[in-house]
Amino acid sequence: MTNTEPMTQASNEELIEHILTRYHDTHREQLPELIQLSERVERVHGGHTACPAGLSSHLTHMAEELETHMAKEEKILFPMIARGMGAMAGGPVAVMRHEHDDHGSALEELERITHGLTLPEGACGSWQRLYHGLANFRDDLQAHIQTENDLLFSRIDGGN
Repeated sequence: MTNTEPMTQASNEELIEHILTRYHDTHREQLPELIQLSERVERVHGGHTACPAGLSSHLTHMAEELETHMAKEEKILFPMIARGMGAMAGGPVAVMRHEHDDHGSALEELERITHGLTLPEGACGSWQRLYHGLANFRDDLQAHIQTENDLLFSRIDGGN
């Protein structure tokens, strides 16, 4: 069973609502806390060889890119789909898929910066919370992209 399987029978409107509440709202809650934690870890442990140097800057950039992406979906693409204008949504869907690829590349960079989310021996509570939160964010973003690409956007590609 894939992450998307429970939603395969949902209408476009139900699927969009699921994406908004499960993923868009979640990312907006996750990222500010992760940025704050990463700033703290970088400030306190900057001299440590395993310190994720540049992580807060990378997360800030990811948050900005993701917010822009989600706003386009919320203001343009999702309303088109909900109004039954899927035939006209091919271009916007292609743009969203390309941006999903960019988000995937950003996740790869996150893995590089954090050494695969590997905590050093004796990592403090903030560092542990940061990497736990990053793992949740990574998993949520991957499931978000999969849900849109494999379910919602594939319906548009298929003319539904």
